[in-house]
Amino acid sequence: MSFIVTGANGFIGKNLCEALGPDVKTCDVVGKFDIPSSKLKEAIMDIQPECVFHLGAISSTTESDIFKICENNILLSTKLFNVCSNLNIPLVYASSASIYGEGTQGFQEHVMTTPMNYYAISKDCFDRFVTKKVKDNPRLQVVGLRYFNVYGHNEDSKKDMASPVHKFLKSASKTKTIKLFKGSEKFYRDFVDIRDVVSLTVESQKFKSGIYNIGSGKARTFLEVAKIIKNLTNADIQYIDFPKHLEGKYQNYTCSDNGKINKVAKQKSRFSLEEGIRNVAITKGYIY
Repeated sequence: MSFIVTGANGFIGKNLCEALGPDVKTCDVVGKFDIPSSKLKEAIMDIQPECVFHLGAISSTTESDIFKICENNILLSTKLFNVCSNLNIPLVYASSASIYGEGTQGFQEHVMTTPMNYYAISKDCFDRFVTKKVKDNPRLQVVGLRYFNVYGHNEDSKKDMASPVHKFLKSASKTKTIKLFKGSEKFYRDFVDIRDVVSLTVESQKFKSGIYNIGSGKARTFLEVAKIIKNLTNADIQYIDFPKHLEGKYQNYTCSDNGKINKVAKQKSRFSLEEGIRNVAITKGYIY
């Protein structure tokens, strides 16, 4: 049994590789890896893995170079799709909840999407390609996972794109202060623990082809996150102005509809935000 994981040195990638064990072959453009991206096609043909998990992408929601985004998030993904489909190898790839935009149509997988930035547009585009391909050829084994706001162990590599859980805990530990945007009580996110994400991602290779949400199914505010961490660390909350560059590109509300995935996944429950944050704080040594 063998697997290939692209984006293996990223946040979700590292955790997924740990779960898959020694039989995983890694592919990335940074850090240590087994397969260079330029040799990925040949590696898939040679190894014939049980499944390819495609997590590699330009993941910055503020990236504005559309050629760079299209090349990495659309063209590379379509090439990988073609290789896997021609060899009848299951493909599981990372989509994103950012494709729902403001969520005015809800958060079920079939609704009209309204992406608000170039990253989200690229993810939406590939989802549409896959949906059409699966409709044309139901025998294909390809699963897209719309990850909501994932947080947990191994987030250091995400830097500016790290979750507020990671940023707030780090700040609370170093400065005893949590910097929070003004109006954060109005911004809701579906925060989902990396342990749930990894478990469902591994399981998804057996799902029926299609797009699935991966979230907690509950919306919580940034202020709630800050208060949970404040109570754990005794840090103070400091309010700061909302950044100009995020205006008009920032979702007000996300909440995964887990109806579809819960019909096919063995795992139905999710860690609560309180449980997840406490686990991260203990793992990082911020609390004991």
